[in-house]
Amino acid sequence: MNRREFITMTSVGTTAALTGASHAAEPPHVDPLPGTQSAPLPDLGTHWPFFEKLSTPSRPAMSFLEDKYKDIGAWSKEARATLLADFHYRPEPCDPKPELVETVDCETHVRERVLINTTPHIRIPVYVLIPKNLDKPAPAMVALHDHGGFYIWGKEKLIDVAPEHPALTEFKRTYYGGRGLADELARRGYAVIVSDMMHWGERGLYFDADPERIANRTMDVTQKDIQEFNARSWAHEELVARTALAAGVTWSGINMWDDIRVTDYFLTRPEVDAKRVGCIGLSLGCVRSIFLGALHEAVRASVSVCWTAEYSQMLRNNVRNGIGFTKLVPGLYGDLDWPDLAGLHLPGHLMTINGLQDMLYPLKAAQDAVAKIERIFEKAGKRDHYEGVFFDGPHEFNLDMQEKAFAWLQQVLA
Repeated sequence: MNRREFITMTSVGTTAALTGASHAAEPPHVDPLPGTQSAPLPDLGTHWPFFEKLSTPSRPAMSFLEDKYKDIGAWSKEARATLLADFHYRPEPCDPKPELVETVDCETHVRERVLINTTPHIRIPVYVLIPKNLDKPAPAMVALHDHGGFYIWGKEKLIDVAPEHPALTEFKRTYYGGRGLADELARRGYAVIVSDMMHWGERGLYFDADPERIANRTMDVTQKDIQEFNARSWAHEELVARTALAAGVTWSGINMWDDIRVTDYFLTRPEVDAKRVGCIGLSLGCVRSIFLGALHEAVRASVSVCWTAEYSQMLRNNVRNGIGFTKLVPGLYGDLDWPDLAGLHLPGHLMTINGLQDMLYPLKAAQDAVAKIERIFEKAGKRDHYEGVFFDGPHEFNLDMQEKAFAWLQQVLA
């Protein structure tokens, strides 16, 4: 089951998804393409007028476009501090203590599976891909996997694995043109690192009663297993987020600091050219790339695919299947929206890619966001450091999009 099917299933209620109840009693909630038909009723019914007043498009207080901000460096320092504070999570630095557990020859490159610490208490698996026959450090990419409503695999969505489960193969075909994105980057000469986000893949939600095929995600996993695992994981997102908040932190902060520390480890590798580091991701991977490019000074180029949109325009009908718990940063959006975070990529480079038929956010929200980013980079005197691209397609990172991104990365990281 891919994300589009999963969204249709879950939009009629988590209970139905978990029990297998018929959906016939209620038609699936599907947002129309912007401009093609009248908008559906507000998801929050009679609550909407209150939230509509809060969501009226306005410039966040700390946008670089405010007249009071003149110097991009001074603004970045203030805005970055605000973003970090709103995560309500800042784990102490630690030794990554890398442990190599597997090496695989992939013809043009070598894939390593490494265990590292991102905090003193969190140890996670990563894949590191290194091109063969390097005579000097290589440009490097942090590849960030998506959400997809598809939890049983995480980093493997971007990696060529063998044998590969047919469900994973189908997911890649639907969202990545059938390509292992990280392997394609390695074939093009990049060192690449990919990690599992908490709640996905090896770091997914498992219970003692789970059979071995589920716990180890073997080839014996059935389609029914995958559907049930995905539904269970989706249903538990709220509990994960509530538990994080009750502990005084945010899930988005946990994810972000893992990505920062993964990048820190990557920079210790002798194969990596620390002056030519980028990041790339689709959907939730786009969100992660926006955060990482905004916060890690080593990231000089970010490709953010299918999630650049103004949040204020998403609240009416796009929260349920769009703005998930992994994306939320409480208190941030009155100060900084996504276009403003894009400005924090300076003095580095940013490319955003959106689909004209992406139903997870209104097209106007994406178009307005891109226009705002252009104004931010223009005001900073770095208009040529940003490229906003639209493709006539749905929520995906297809081969044409990838080729556009690869050409741009070759130019800005050369």
